[in-house]
Amino acid sequence: MNKITYLVSALLIVSSSLFAQGEVDALRFSREGLYGTARAMSMGGAFGALGGDLSALTINPAGIGIYRSSEVVGTFNLQRNRSVVGNRTADKNRFDMDNLGFVGYFPLRNDAIPLINFGFSYNKLKSFNKNISAIGTAKGTLIDYIAKTSAGYDPLLLEMGDNLPNPFWDMPWLTVLAYNSWLIDPVDDQGTQYQPVTTEPNPVNEIRLRERGYIDNYDFTVGTTLGNVLNLGLALSIKDVSYSLVSDYLEDFDDGGYTLTNWLTTSGAGFSAKFGAIYRPVNELRLGLAYHTPTWYALTETYKAQIDDDMGAYVTDPDYKPAVIRSGSFANDYDLKTPGKLVASIATVQGNRFIASLDYELTDYSNMKLSVPSGAYEREEWYDVDNEFIKMDFRRASTIRAGVEYRFTQQFSGRLGYAWMQNPYDSDLAEFGDAVIAGSNAIYRIEGDTNYLTGGLGYRFNRNFFIDMA
Repeated sequence: MNKITYLVSALLIVSSSLFAQGEVDALRFSREGLYGTARAMSMGGAFGALGGDLSALTINPAGIGIYRSSEVVGTFNLQRNRSVVGNRTADKNRFDMDNLGFVGYFPLRNDAIPLINFGFSYNKLKSFNKNISAIGTAKGTLIDYIAKTSAGYDPLLLEMGDNLPNPFWDMPWLTVLAYNSWLIDPVDDQGTQYQPVTTEPNPVNEIRLRERGYIDNYDFTVGTTLGNVLNLGLALSIKDVSYSLVSDYLEDFDDGGYTLTNWLTTSGAGFSAKFGAIYRPVNELRLGLAYHTPTWYALTETYKAQIDDDMGAYVTDPDYKPAVIRSGSFANDYDLKTPGKLVASIATVQGNRFIASLDYELTDYSNMKLSVPSGAYEREEWYDVDNEFIKMDFRRASTIRAGVEYRFTQQFSGRLGYAWMQNPYDSDLAEFGDAVIAGSNAIYRIEGDTNYLTGGLGYRFNRNFFIDMA
């Protein structure tokens, strides 16, 4: 499988919240990748109208009604990642299980409702594992941005000390870190306007980003067929989230520099439901329609940040000492509602030789919503501003999946597939890259459309045992 993602923007610089969640966090857990059984992935994931495959059940639960025997399936994934830095190369192999499940076939000996099938399946929906690094010369500086956006905050409320209130509870994190690191100073003794410690232009910037984690999905599916013409299915889904991030942002001036580091972990679970139907007007044609409800997540974040600076050449205060200013560790609970999905599918099955399938999926990412958990101390309107930005910055996005399978012999099959995932960003956000992020992590990326080119082979030893490769 070959995945091509067009990276529109990879840097900075907008932060509005104190340390709450923002639109970048909402999208992180709302957008999914292409995973599943080897057969489904090799056909671009286009199984919404086909059924008869564990991955198909995550798209359209009515596909469970296609089964005419019980089945146990597992899919293993071997990934090899290569990183090149200068003349140094590092290879890392990773072995994962992307899919595991069971379908039970229960015939009823009834012409109108000849069967009822039950199934349980595990599918990986997303992997966060990636390392990103970049270096270059920026047109502006982060400390200049912080100085401008810190206007209006009393310096006395920003100070850190053993006998002082913790400013990280009430003040913007970037402002607190920069002020206590001597990166910004009040313009005068009485004011709340700030200036950067240096106005030296065009420092060398470097970013380093390390992400790890996953979104796993567990489906409990039931389905039947009516007169062997209409299949109906229902699935109840539980999603498990684990995510961690370590990011470094460096600015290197002629006579000094600093590093802003952030640590973030997120864990939690969510639930949703899927409803689907597959209609077969003639043996060669199948039409599918499915709806996925939003997923309601309950998530917990822990996070901390620090600035390590060596900017003494630019500081005039005699009390300055190079130091590492740390925020301490904070935790926060929040709820997230992801957008629902509508999936329409069409497929043709030409005897035992040829299959062609097409899925169209529509998701409105402007419907993502952050909220305060029931019983929390925050006010209900805590996320109102973030949700307004979500409505402005995101749009409806389409996904198209297409695949074909040709059976050369009774045992051997070849498959090809393609998937296109439209980026969910509003045109202004995609062009200018001004996302509203939370806390002090000033690094985010805006990705363009994603394209998957897939292919694979399958070999069936007998009715009950087969191997697929993608």
